[in-house]
Amino acid sequence: MKTEFRVRVLSFSNIMEIEGARTVDHYAALLDALDYGDQSGLSDDDKRDMCLLALQGLEPEEAAYQVLKHDMGDVLRDGQMRNIAGEMQEEKLWEEYSNSALHERLFTVGGLLYAAFPNLFPKPDAVRVELEVTAVNAAAKALLSPAPDEPFVVRLLADGMEPDAVLHRLYGDQLAGVSFPEAAEVVWIVRAVPAGDNVMTI
Repeated sequence: MKTEFRVRVLSFSNIMEIEGARTVDHYAALLDALDYGDQSGLSDDDKRDMCLLALQGLEPEEAAYQVLKHDMGDVLRDGQMRNIAGEMQEEKLWEEYSNSALHERLFTVGGLLYAAFPNLFPKPDAVRVELEVTAVNAAAKALLSPAPDEPFVVRLLADGMEPDAVLHRLYGDQLAGVSFPEAAEVVWIVRAVPAGDNVMTI
């Protein structure tokens, strides 16, 4: 039986940061990396503000390097971070960097740099979409349990696009196949909540 869903867009908005991507502990660790010193007198809100001030005390390219080193030193070599730091003022690397598996993390880096230097770094511009997905038949209902994942959502979005859309051109084989290892590079985070017997809010 062919699966069939009815999809309704509940909301669509541009975001400059991913909720929860940075915690107080992240800011505290970054302050340590920037040699801020004693943080005992700082409130949780102060730690973010002091991170921004500490970054503003550096040249923009050096600030970018320091955030990259802290956030992505586990996946990038020093030379790569230096090169990326030099490009971040001109390029939206969360869209354009050759390794799309790093786009989400580069978006988070870009968000902090934009907050510190709003006139020098590109404005982050990811999209948050909320969908109501209704399973029309039993085969479709089976795909809503367990909760939908990134491949499910990317395929759902692709079904609503023209055949010549960029998503089809780049990922046509994976969209048509069983495995879709790169889906999480297209849709970064999926949160699914049951909204009825055959309905899921994603």
